[in-house]
Amino acid sequence: MRYSNSGMWGKAIYFAEKSSYSDNYAFKTKEGYRQMFLADVILGDCVNLNTDKTLITPPCVKGTSKMYDSVAGVTKDTNVFMVYANKKAYPSYLITYENPLSQPQEIAANPVKGLI
Repeated sequence: MRYSNSGMWGKAIYFAEKSSYSDNYAFKTKEGYRQMFLADVILGDCVNLNTDKTLITPPCVKGTSKMYDSVAGVTKDTNVFMVYANKKAYPSYLITYENPLSQPQEIAANPVKGLI
């Protein structure tokens, strides 16, 4: 899995609860299909945070030197989860699909006989 170079919660691997949110970030094949992983993610001790683009690891639990395992947040009405280590996410399935809403629709310009 690849880390995001820069995201709302820093350099992390991002996962969304709603696949419709992830569609915006899906890989696009040369044939025009989209691909995304369905993944198992180990969140462990997760902390809810507002956006913080400076993160490269989860913050420490208050009053300790122990770091949280992951970070959670909300964007565009979607719960998102960030992990900062590859070993915390396992891609279970590669899903290949078409999204008709994201492709331009062709409109036929055929005049109706008798109206011209």
